[in-house]
Amino acid sequence: MRFISYFELNPEFDPTELAELGVDLMKRKLYPAEGVETLAWYIAPGYWGISVSEADSVEALMNNVSAWRIAKPGIFKFFKIEPAMDTKELIPLVVQLGKKVKG
Repeated sequence: MRFISYFELNPEFDPTELAELGVDLMKRKLYPAEGVETLAWYIAPGYWGISVSEADSVEALMNNVSAWRIAKPGIFKFFKIEPAMDTKELIPLVVQLGKKVKG
């Protein structure tokens, strides 16, 4: 299943420390977690970012996020994650559902 995450990093933290943390988590294969493939991962200068991931399970996805939180409590000022699908797949699904609902 595909997920989109939006996050805001704590601006009080040193960006070099966060980068080193990321390198450490990746070296130890804690990020991305087993069962998670990171398809895209972007961070903006304003200390916010997005990621797109494929996860085999909810447990794998929870490990993916929790590793950061455990390694650096307070790292996220805001974090939101939602399942997502390709718009080309979503549109026909919604049209078909709309026909059923409006009957």
